[in-house]
Amino acid sequence: MIKWVDSYTLGEHWQHIEDLEKPINLVCISVGWIEKETKNNIVIIPHISDINSKGKGMGCGIMTIPKVSILERIKVNTKKL
Repeated sequence: MIKWVDSYTLGEHWQHIEDLEKPINLVCISVGWIEKETKNNIVIIPHISDINSKGKGMGCGIMTIPKVSILERIKVNTKKL
């Protein structure tokens, strides 16, 4: 499980800069299998199918999270899977 800070837009239209609201951190939690990890990124897969296909399984919802955005990593028990 990855707890991380995401980016977001403050609007899609023209706004007066002095009217902008104070930004907040948008904290997200993503749960899945860490498929790849580099010095700067983690690739997480929340949905995996065809798990008995000898390494040719399929993933859905695959996302890259920059490590600079990660607040916390929590190990989830998968022994019953």
